[in-house]
Amino acid sequence: MNDCLVHRGPDEDGTYVDGPVGLAHRRLSIVGIDSGRQPIFNEDGSIAVIFNGEIYNYESLRADLRKQGHTFSTNTDTEVLVHLYEERGDAFVEELDGMFSFALWDGSRERLVLARDPMGIKPLYLGVEPGGRVAFASELSALFPLEFDFGGLDQSAIAEYFAFGYIPAPRSAFQNVSKLRPGELAVVSNGEVDRSRFYQPDIDRVEQDLETAASNLRTRVEQAVEERLQADVPLGAFLSGGIDSSIVTGILANVRDDPVSTFSVGFHESQFDETWAAREVASYHDTDHHEYKVSPSDVREVIDEVVPTLGEPFADSSILPTYIVSQKTREEMTVALSGDGADELFSGYNKYRGEYYSKYYRVIPRAIRRNVIEPSVNRLPASRGTKAGNAIRQAQKFVRGGEPDSAERQYQWMALATARSSPAVKQVDVHDQAVNRVADAQDEAVASLPDGRQDDLAMMQMADARFALPDGILAKVDRASMLNSLEVRVPFLDTDVFEFAMGLPTSQKITPTEQKLVLKRAFDDVLPEKILQRGKQGFEVPIGEWFKDELSSEFTEALSESETEMVDTDFVWELYREHVEGSRDHAHFLWAVYVFLRWHSRMGEEGIL
Repeated sequence: MNDCLVHRGPDEDGTYVDGPVGLAHRRLSIVGIDSGRQPIFNEDGSIAVIFNGEIYNYESLRADLRKQGHTFSTNTDTEVLVHLYEERGDAFVEELDGMFSFALWDGSRERLVLARDPMGIKPLYLGVEPGGRVAFASELSALFPLEFDFGGLDQSAIAEYFAFGYIPAPRSAFQNVSKLRPGELAVVSNGEVDRSRFYQPDIDRVEQDLETAASNLRTRVEQAVEERLQADVPLGAFLSGGIDSSIVTGILANVRDDPVSTFSVGFHESQFDETWAAREVASYHDTDHHEYKVSPSDVREVIDEVVPTLGEPFADSSILPTYIVSQKTREEMTVALSGDGADELFSGYNKYRGEYYSKYYRVIPRAIRRNVIEPSVNRLPASRGTKAGNAIRQAQKFVRGGEPDSAERQYQWMALATARSSPAVKQVDVHDQAVNRVADAQDEAVASLPDGRQDDLAMMQMADARFALPDGILAKVDRASMLNSLEVRVPFLDTDVFEFAMGLPTSQKITPTEQKLVLKRAFDDVLPEKILQRGKQGFEVPIGEWFKDELSSEFTEALSESETEMVDTDFVWELYREHVEGSRDHAHFLWAVYVFLRWHSRMGEEGIL
């Protein structure tokens, strides 16, 4: 199992067996380089911990623990966990400020404590055999060497995969394996597994004028960035050229004496490329900038490096350029900061603008929308390959978002499988499964938001942050970076920043003409004017265009060799023809099919399915 995770920790390895429990760890040395081999123990060796991530407030915690009589044998943040557990029991996780997953074994009480950080930045899989063993790992593939009863495919999870492009917690692709949810604790004791959420957002309404709110937001974001600079190894930043990564870069430039090392990835296809914007920011802050352009041949190689490592299917094609930029960054750095999470907190995505305007669209009588507008728009040829085709694609998405039910509407904004493509998935109802999951996420979101902050858009953003972000974008970044032994930190997902942002009124985030209003106001002095004024450009890969040409053989070969009954290959061929002809854009769905087929084939070869 440990050998499967060498990429997550190439510097050291450690194992420990105590009665019924075996712990194994791979270490990526970042803090306390010479003294952090894991497991790490308390003073008498009765408590052991293996840990992935960073605790940003470990120095203050360590100082308090020393005052209470604890002695430390390392300079790492990990050792804080065993001593804090001795003092507080399971409640110790509530004092941790960081990103983490860990397993703590209390040998004297024979209990295992597992936890995932409040925002779900780090992953943790938990397998439980019926009446049998418990197994856990940072990646699902580390469970494969076990003779483990995976329970077969979880068909509801596969439906969610084809709906969203990923499988959200707590499900995994297998019935007997789950993911810990963000802010969840699992205690294994006396043959039972007890799971509970130790973190629920504590959000107060922020009643401040725009300038005051912007100033207070800036203080929180700057503090979050500075906390994430602790490292005994080189540290840089991902720089896409968007608002969020540009802000992180700007803060770094302000607090560091030496030039910030920044890293960008782009494409030769201009409609998908943002490297010009990254260069603008790099020049503005005089960073040591590194830029890489990705070609279809690069992607062909990376597909074979990345897709076979996926323990479960994952269909965000931007994992491929994220892998490449992580690979290049690791040649210079061990830690990188990113701007992930800010779009969810400050209404950055185009879907939030769609939601903002959809209330006006829904004023139009339903009969006119359904019988006139939607058929007319859906007949137009959509494609990401041209500006006109992409505008049509966005218009088709907008009319799908005209539903009166908020869960249906949110699903349509995020749906991977459309009404046209979802019949390609057999044995499950993709649409109903997905809408029910979104409705549950919205219910949880409403319960977390204070009175006066429960409008539809705020609810959708909270649901995205708590439901979609952890196992979508954050999973992508974790897998792509850790495959290259690179740690990525996300200051916008500091819980203090998150809770303050979600307490702000929607009117301070989005207006009829602007998105991320309060964030831009907070950092307008660290952003070049061109960056302040530019619209949102998603980090997308021209995979749909490449499937028509350069990578067509990869797709057609996978489809021709399909051996799963869950995919109607004849129907997928029809979708593929529509896509190639340009009458419909099925780029994301076809990529999802391709990844699933390759994953399913691998699981069959390994005897897991």
